[in-house]
Amino acid sequence: MLKKFLFSIFIAFSFLLSGQDINTFYFEMNEGRKLAVVGKIDSAITAYEEGFKKLEYVQTIYLQKVLQLAKLNNDLERIEKYSNKIAKQSRGTNPYLIEIVDSLSKEDQKIRKHKFYRKAKYAAKWDRKQKGVNNSKRYKKSKKLLNYIEKTDSSNIHHLLSLFDEYGFLGEELVGKKGYLNVRMLLLHFDDDTNNLILEPYLNKAWEEGKILPTHYAEIQDRHLRGVYYIQKYWMWRCIEKEKLQFVETDIPKIIKLRESIGIYDLSLRQEEYKGLYRLISKDRWKLVNYYYK
Repeated sequence: MLKKFLFSIFIAFSFLLSGQDINTFYFEMNEGRKLAVVGKIDSAITAYEEGFKKLEYVQTIYLQKVLQLAKLNNDLERIEKYSNKIAKQSRGTNPYLIEIVDSLSKEDQKIRKHKFYRKAKYAAKWDRKQKGVNNSKRYKKSKKLLNYIEKTDSSNIHHLLSLFDEYGFLGEELVGKKGYLNVRMLLLHFDDDTNNLILEPYLNKAWEEGKILPTHYAEIQDRHLRGVYYIQKYWMWRCIEKEKLQFVETDIPKIIKLRESIGIYDLSLRQEEYKGLYRLISKDRWKLVNYYYK
């Protein structure tokens, strides 16, 4: 416990020394967005660039916002500057890690091909309902595929977390934009981490360092919270559930305030009856409608 506390103090002190100010950064990003919406292009650019000074590395999604504004102003100097920077950052800086993440993501998608995954779901559904022993050929074959999926996911995550321990969170700076999105995808598939007992320390550190977008930080945590989707913290995991999601209209201001505390601004949130495919199967399906600005 003492070691964990001292580690937290060390991290906080390190950010003070490095000049990292993640909360101010996201506040400035939101100010820039709001100014751009009302057409104050020069002021918006200034707000964004003031925010950029708060971090050692700024992800391309924010650089692209300034590039878009610069194009509206026909600001050739900024267009060249940010175009070059975005192109460079999108590639990442560590080919070794990029190759590993690409390999892990290919394995992740291989086991999720439609026919493969659909066959494995039979055993997963049977096990979840705990109907007892099933000695059918269909179940045995499905169970074998399910075990393979679980083993592959476990192996992928073990490998990924070992890389986090060695290199820190594999954000865009190291593995590029595509690699970062693949890391996010792999973390979303870590089904064994209910309540974020394993991931949360990694995610917290990545957020403090600006290596993970706040929307992804919240989304990954909500995906694993208690192992069900209808109870969340930030309500960033969009889902369809049989049960009505466990928040009410009066909870929304609290949820929005909590989101803003990690840098997610200007949101709307509601739930409604789902009228898509599942409507044909069951009348009691609820959909989380979640709109936000990155």
